[in-house]
Amino acid sequence: MGDVPRYLRWISLLCVVMAAFGVGVFLIGYQGPSVGRVATVVALLVAAAALFLAARRLEGRR
Repeated sequence: MGDVPRYLRWISLLCVVMAAFGVGVFLIGYQGPSVGRVATVVALLVAAAALFLAARRLEGRR
């Protein structure tokens, strides 16, 4: 179980980067916000937070 928290943190970081990319697309005006795009960004941010908390919880069990 030693590498699991590290992988969860990496996946969390990846979700944050993808969400930032989505927000960047909105800001530069390449595509406008729609319900699906905004929901995707929100889902990525929620997933990033959940994965980071899961990694911290697993790390604390050692």
